[in-house]
Amino acid sequence: MLSAEDNEILTRVGPKTPMGELMRRFWVPALMSEEIAENDGTPVRVLLLGERLVAFRDTQGRVGLLEESCPHRRTSLALGANEQCGLRCLYHGWKFDVEGRCVDTPAEPVGSTLKDRVRAKAYPTVEKGGVVWTYMGPPDQRPPFPDYEWLNMPAGHSMVFKVQEDCNYAQAVEGTIDTAHAGCLHRSVRWHDPGVLPHEKVLQAGLEVEYTKYGLRYAGLRGLPGGGTYARITIAPLPFYTIIPPDTKDPVRSTRRMANAFVPRDDTSTWHMQWFFDQTRPVDRAFRIREAGLEIVEDYRKKASVDNWYFQDRQMMKNETFSGLRGVLVQDHAVVETQGRITDRTTEHLGTTDVAVVAWRRLMIRAAKELASSGGAPAAVTDQFIPWRQLQAAEVILPPGQSWQQAVPLQKEFAT
Repeated sequence: MLSAEDNEILTRVGPKTPMGELMRRFWVPALMSEEIAENDGTPVRVLLLGERLVAFRDTQGRVGLLEESCPHRRTSLALGANEQCGLRCLYHGWKFDVEGRCVDTPAEPVGSTLKDRVRAKAYPTVEKGGVVWTYMGPPDQRPPFPDYEWLNMPAGHSMVFKVQEDCNYAQAVEGTIDTAHAGCLHRSVRWHDPGVLPHEKVLQAGLEVEYTKYGLRYAGLRGLPGGGTYARITIAPLPFYTIIPPDTKDPVRSTRRMANAFVPRDDTSTWHMQWFFDQTRPVDRAFRIREAGLEIVEDYRKKASVDNWYFQDRQMMKNETFSGLRGVLVQDHAVVETQGRITDRTTEHLGTTDVAVVAWRRLMIRAAKELASSGGAPAAVTDQFIPWRQLQAAEVILPPGQSWQQAVPLQKEFAT
């Protein structure tokens, strides 16, 4: 369990909070490119790390991300006109470009220099992997962009979608660095029947964690009949990413991988962005959406939610699946959202299956405290030479006597 103080540090992400300031040192996924696909199109409101922003694509195709409130009288710029390389406020016509410069104040007297003294808060943006990314930290501390593998795939080989998750980001992250839950929550057969994959058959996994420059990686280790060990190695880059290994026993999934970003909208809600990617073949977007059980309604929200109890089917629980919930993503969201918007970690009773979760919490809290006390940012921010494209999760069968670190060595560039 965590102390109440540490739970506050872990979960609060607004401006001037320790965790919020830590997250602002990273490039953060802000919204999908498809949301502002049209030049001079409709501006989009963006809630990110507790800040209310507005995104727009200008006449030249550049993406601006500004504070939503106009610097003049605080009217929402999302109401404004997106025209001729700027966003013009409805109230008095003040206009701002993608860098936040005020380029016109039409109601001011001829010759006024007021516009030269006014700026809207603006954050820099980069478009990669179907997503608009931003950096919200000190301008002189901007890190290199983390050029992950899935952001550099051939056309059709990487697919991203997003959905709102109605809980704090940390609960969402913890759900994907918990290998022990797969054999229960995602069990595709009845409880007393044998599972399909090793992580469904063997629930008692040994867990081992290794800290790295980018965050941590851990292995779930399960003994196999006849000897050997089945190892699933998950990657957890700071501050809220997880990279999930493939299922090599399943020919359909053998080359298909997945990465998650759990981006805080505010303290109590999260954008779950998920990339499916495959270097060898195009990704079947429709299949992946069906497998996730995802039906999106307005504003990237799930149709299956706590309000309809995720359409849980008790008859299905008796005859088919353990959860009675349709789709892997719906299953994952249900178990973390029903913990509450911000779970009270002071009342937990943790077990051996929680080793990686505890390690991730400690890593995050320590990094936030160090930044707040001494200004020391983690290596994931300060190291200019982390080869982000080479970060890969893995699934391996270990012969007797071989460790997972020997089978999947940590590159020297990633070692602490």
